[in-house]
Amino acid sequence: MNPKSEPMRRRHAVTTISLAAVACALPLRARAQAPEHVQLAGPLTEDMTAVYYAVKSGLFTRAGLEIELVGTSSGSAAVTAMIAGTYALAKTSLLSVFSAHLRSIPITIVAPEFTYNARSPFALLQIAADATLKSATDLNGKTIGVPALGDLNTLATRAWVDKGGGDWKSLKFVEMPNAVMEAALQQRRIDAAMMQPPQLDASLAAGTTKTLGDGYGAIAPGFLVGAFVARSDWAAQHADAVRKFARGLAEAGVYVNAHERETLPLVAELTKIPLAATEKMHRSLNATTPLDPNTVQVLIDATVKYDLLPRTFSAREICWSG
Repeated sequence: MNPKSEPMRRRHAVTTISLAAVACALPLRARAQAPEHVQLAGPLTEDMTAVYYAVKSGLFTRAGLEIELVGTSSGSAAVTAMIAGTYALAKTSLLSVFSAHLRSIPITIVAPEFTYNARSPFALLQIAADATLKSATDLNGKTIGVPALGDLNTLATRAWVDKGGGDWKSLKFVEMPNAVMEAALQQRRIDAAMMQPPQLDASLAAGTTKTLGDGYGAIAPGFLVGAFVARSDWAAQHADAVRKFARGLAEAGVYVNAHERETLPLVAELTKIPLAATEKMHRSLNATTPLDPNTVQVLIDATVKYDLLPRTFSAREICWSG
């Protein structure tokens, strides 16, 4: 036997074992590095532009997330599917979250979506262009169109009438799609309506409606309007993914807020609204800071004051703190 052959065989064996160990480890590392796939459900409206930008630009992917957007007919439908476990995250207005919490449904706000700011109103209280209504008291006993009964627009109208000295309890509300509100005002089937983009902007440009007031501003100078929510158990089990989502969303919000014109093609692609129409739309003010319970509490308190919730509670009970 060659005396040099034994050490060579040992070295060959060690090398073979080392390569085999690396080969076995590679699939595990690949799985660990693969982005976590998360489905996010909600209406694909303009206020989702920051999320869409984060998806399209690869911002979420670089953070280790693969966010899949799933369009739904409403925020309530998205929340219902999320609670059932169909989707991990849902985009919705906060009033549905409040109601779910009071029914002991364990959902939590994991990230803010967009906020109300007087400089960037999202919905306005509109009347027909030739209507003679001028003040809150003129709306006493009148019929108001809203996208959904008991929604944020209902709250905003009640608050605006109350702040202006009118009788908010005398208001009558009818539910109708945003798309038919302009015609309903012109035909006098309703007296006023809380209209939202893009129909709000189209009617203003055409001169068919005029603004009676900024209802949201009557609620508070600033508050959280929309949010992303998850089941409490899912958020606890996927805390790292939630943190990555919130950080990426905030970064995307900063960019979109500062580049409204540059992101118009994204709005058109997301919402299927013609690009020319997006140029006239009121744009949402994306949240760019961590979730602040105070911006939720003011909305809870107003919702209770105007009889849309039976009792108040602390916003911290529904704000994820992980």
